[in-house]
Formats: sequence, C-alpha cells, structure tokens
Amino acid sequence: MLADSFSLDAATRHRLRLLFLATALLAASVITGWLRPDQPGIRGALALAGALIVAIPIVSGLVTAIRSTGFAATQFYMDQYVVLALAACLATEKYLTGGIVAIVLVFGQILEERTTVGVEMALAKLRQLSKIRARRKKEGELEEVEAAELIIGDEILIRPGESIPADAKVLSGSALIDQSRITGESVPVEVGPGSEIFAGTANLNGAIEARVTGAGGETVMGRVQSIIEEAKHSEAPIISLAEDYARYYTPLILLIAASVFFFTQDIERSIAVLVVSIPCAFVLASPSAMVSAIAAGSRMGLLIKSVRHLESARMIDTVVFDKTGTLTQGKLELEDTLVHSDEFDAVAVLRIAAAIEGNSNHPVARAISNAVPAEDRPPVGDFTEHSGLGLEGLVDGHRVRIGRPSFLEKSGITLGIVPADFVRHSLVLLAINDRHVATFCLADSIRPEARETLSRLRSLGITDFIMLTGDRAEVAQHISAHTGIDRFQANCLPEDKLIYIRKLRAEGRRVMVVGDGLNDAPALAEGDLGVAMGALGNDVTIHTSDVALMSNDLRRLPDLLLLSAKTVGIINQNLLCGFAFIIIAITMSTLGWINPIAAAFFHEFSAFFVIFNSARLLRFDGMEIQTESGFEPHELESPAVPA
Repeated sequence: MLADSFSLDAATRHRLRLLFLATALLAASVITGWLRPDQPGIRGALALAGALIVAIPIVSGLVTAIRSTGFAATQFYMDQYVVLALAACLATEKYLTGGIVAIVLVFGQILEERTTVGVEMALAKLRQLSKIRARRKKEGELEEVEAAELIIGDEILIRPGESIPADAKVLSGSALIDQSRITGESVPVEVGPGSEIFAGTANLNGAIEARVTGAGGETVMGRVQSIIEEAKHSEAPIISLAEDYARYYTPLILLIAASVFFFTQDIERSIAVLVVSIPCAFVLASPSAMVSAIAAGSRMGLLIKSVRHLESARMIDTVVFDKTGTLTQGKLELEDTLVHSDEFDAVAVLRIAAAIEGNSNHPVARAISNAVPAEDRPPVGDFTEHSGLGLEGLVDGHRVRIGRPSFLEKSGITLGIVPADFVRHSLVLLAINDRHVATFCLADSIRPEARETLSRLRSLGITDFIMLTGDRAEVAQHISAHTGIDRFQANCLPEDKLIYIRKLRAEGRRVMVVGDGLNDAPALAEGDLGVAMGALGNDVTIHTSDVALMSNDLRRLPDLLLLSAKTVGIINQNLLCGFAFIIIAITMSTLGWINPIAAAFFHEFSAFFVIFNSARLLRFDGMEIQTESGFEPHELESPAVPA
C-alpha cells in the first residue's frame, strides 16, 4: 500500500522523460564542446534544445498553477522564478547553465512532490480500503463482487479476517470489529444482530451476515475521504497572509537582481539571485505542515474539516461541554436497588423486573433487563405495555407492574418512598400483587476519561470550563463535582445554549463547544470551534461540526489543541528558516560565491529542509507528547449520574 502511494502518475512520468531527454542533449552539448571545440554552433544548438525541452513542464505547470487554489497554488509562486531565471539564461545565450539549472529545479520539484505525501498517504489508505471484494447473497447463492457494486439492501457475508465492504446492519452472527482505521481506537467493538458496522473496518473473529445500509461515497469511509480531500485544498489564514506578502516579494527580488547586474555587470550573479530567491521554502512552510497535520489527525480519529479550524484551535481559552453523551456515556445503567418488602431480596426483585422489562425496547427497560442474563429470567404472560408509563404482566403467577411512580399511583398502589427525595436518579418502581416492593435507581455514568481530559486541558493553560445541560441543577452539580467543572448552567434549551455561547464570544472569549452534534448543532455552529463527539456512522454529526471525533474518547480534545500548537510552531520554524536561507543565499550570490547551478542545489536544500521538518507532524501522537509534558495518564472510576 505504501508503495502504491509512491507510484508515479502519468504527468510525472512525462516530466521525467522530458528531463532525461534534456539531460541527454545537454550532455551531448558538453561532449561536443570537448570533441569539437571549433564548432560552437552545434554545441549551442544542443544546449538550447535541452533548455527548451526542460522548459516545457515548467511553463505548463505555471499556467496550470495560475488557476489553482490552496496548496496547489503554491506552485505558481515557485515556477515564476524558474521561468525568469531560464529566460535570463536564454536571453544571454547561457543555454547550458539555464538547462542545468532548470533540470535541477524540476527534478527537485518531483522529489518534493514525492516526499510531501502526508495526506496523500492517508487518502491512499482510505481508497485501498474501499477497493475490497464482497460476498453478496443472491438467490440463495454467494457471489464475489467489488465493494463498489454493492447497493443498499444487499445481503452480504463477512468472514473472519475480512474487511467490511460497506456500511451495514448485522442480521446474524457475532464478531469483534476493529474500527481503529476510522476511530484511531485500538479496542475492538463487539457486534451482533442489530449492530451497525462500517466500511473499512475489519472483522477479527466471527462470521456475520449483514444488510447494506450505505455503499460507495455514502459510507462513513467515503464521507471521511471526501472531507479530508476538501481539507487538503482549504486555505488557512496564515497561508493567505503568506500569499499577500508574496505579491510584494517578486518586485523586490527583480529589483535586487537588476541592482546586482547594474553594479557588477555579471549576469550569472543576477541569475543566481533569481534562482536562490525562489520562495520554495517560504511558500511551502504553511501548506506542508497543514497537510501533514491533517493526515496525523485523521490517523487518530480527528476529522478536521478545514485547515483554518486546525490553526484556530490553539487560540481556544474556554471550553463549553454538553452533558449527555459528552461528559456522560449517554446510556442508562442500574446504580442501586432498594427493596421495601421482607418477602423478596434484591436478587429476586431484579430477576422479576428483568423478565418483564426484557419485553420492551425502551432504554430504561434495557438498563434493567441487561442486569440479568436472558436464561435466568422467568417467563412472562399477559404482557401489556402502557406507553410512556410502564409495563404489566404475569411473572411466576404474580401480577407485576413496573414503571414510573405515577404509573403505580394511577393503579392505586401506595408508594413506599417519596420520589421527590431522589433528585439525582431516574426511578423505576416495581409492584407485585398491588404492593410496591422495590425501587430501581437508574443513572447515566460519567465518562471515565472526563476528569483526566480536564486535567490535560488545564496543563495546556485552559482554566475556564462550562457545562450547559437541559437537565436539573442537582444533576449538573453532581457532574461538576466529579469532573472538576466549576461553572454550569442547568435547564438549558438549545436556544439558551446558543445565547450563552454568544455572550461568551461577546466578552472576547475563544470558545470551543463540545457536544453530540445532533441537538447541539446550533451551539456547535456558534462556537469558534465546534467539536462533535462520536461521529462514527453519524452523517449529521460529520457535516455540522468543525472537527468530528470519530470515537467517544474525550482525551482527543487536548490532543487536538496540542496538534494545533505544534503545527503552528513548525510553520513558524519553517518561515524563519526559509527566510534565513533566502537572505544568506542572496548575499552569497551577490558576492559571487555561488554560481546559478550551485544556487539551484542550495535552493533545493532549503525546500527539503522545510518538507522534512513538516513531515515530523506525521509522527504526532498525543499520548507521546502527553508523556513528554510530564502528564501521566491514570485510571479513574466512572461515577454514575442521573439520567
């Protein structure tokens, strides 16, 4: 796969053929000069032919780059100086010098393109994942087809060790699925009937049958690939700033080259000034770092929509969190069981409750039924579901009712508790034979990495954390105490969150909003940086946020800020070094210490320095930088909070 990313396209092969032909003509010119020194015309004609041939890809690239935007437009700022230097050589009949300089520069450009492969490698891997074969069931038979041929509704078989060819829903079987290619998380996910699986992930151990729900560009993998492509061609403010200064740079260099010729009467010095002034290092400083950072982010499950979001992340000073699904797991769990009768113990009431709740798909019912294996539940008869209230049925010959406190009260059952005393929990009450015998306290657990995430963010200098939730104040207070968030706003509607964030920004805060991307979409859009949690398989989340976390790991938030800070730091290094290279090289050229050919090699050295410096971002690993900064990860308990 890596070899594929380095394979040459048709345009590159064409340029190489022209370079080899030009090199052969220039070599023939040199040999002719040795063998036939009395025939300068032939030597000059061969050198001129070689120079003109090598000029073809330069001029065509310049014309193409004029119409380009983003990263591709940087070629224009470099090629114009090559054309100027080549024109000066041709005008002064220094064909051999012009040809050699052009060959060095064009060959250097090809090598630069081959080494600037951060995003291209990421995209190549994504494309490779989409070029897999699938086993499709058709009329009871299995046929092997390309993944691109699958359509929604097709039934497919995925065997152990195979890649998932399309987004699908599992019909039968169970397996462990490795989603690290998308989310960056190494822990496999267990799937079974009803579970969603995604294209490009890997089936580790079990055979499963599934029905296709998305294929081609409509899969999660397809959308991620499209967004990374768009991000690669987007433009950050720091790149625009460099382009603004570039318009003054060209006239300045032409003035310097003309002044050098005026005072020295040495055209080679002027040509050398033009060659070393090619702002390759300066122009590549920002784009090369940005595309490498986007590639590093995608590897970690950070889907960055535009490079401007990557640049602005380092400026964040305030983080606003949603509660459910962000700071909490967004999934109800049974926290406590209270028994109000001497006839039953906690195990018995839970067994009865799980039996009747197992007949419902409601999230509250699943939280209780999951606490008891299906084989340990007694059978249920005469089952009735009272929508929005509770369930009723016969278990072991007993009339059982389970649901909200209001459901039991409407049934004429006296409650053994005062519901108002349980402000932190969602309550499910169990009545057997018209007697309230048990109360189940349900809660949503805090994400285990929440406190660690806030500690890491504080180590980066962020101290203002705010939680906005539509839940009760008691719930918000409980979460704040366990996560270390000092400020919270409870009972918030979506429009209340929007108003609050606008107020923060009006105060001059740089706000990052973290939510689930659905009900928090207005707030995500209003913040300076909107980060959506758990975007895997969620089309709305991917398209409404500035940055999407493909996993649910909050620790990717400080990784995002670290990546932003390191990227801007490397850009500043590139700009400083590029500027220093140009100043030193112009001085040396003016003094006649280097000729045009040496200037071409000097220029390529500066360009490769910038590219390889930016390529360091490809090795970015948030946990590695975390350790270097002295912050050590630690295990935290996951306290439960009310639903």
